[in-house]
Amino acid sequence: MNTPQHTDYVIGDIDPVTLATNYQCGHCCSETALGTDPDTGGPRLEIRHDDGCPVLSGVLSALPDAVRAVSVPATFRP
Repeated sequence: MNTPQHTDYVIGDIDPVTLATNYQCGHCCSETALGTDPDTGGPRLEIRHDDGCPVLSGVLSALPDAVRAVSVPATFRP
């Protein structure tokens, strides 16, 4: 039997470098920083949204931006 592993990924096995490189908030000029989670030793992506961003305040979900970051081919990116 496989032992379940904790993950913060929304879907599947996502390359954190790709997500950090391609993530763009649709509501602010956020910056991303890729580091290491001190608790797990795994990758940690910080998304630094602007003050007042509706994603930062929890009014809107970051899910559409995250899905777009991992699934839209580079030829369609601005």
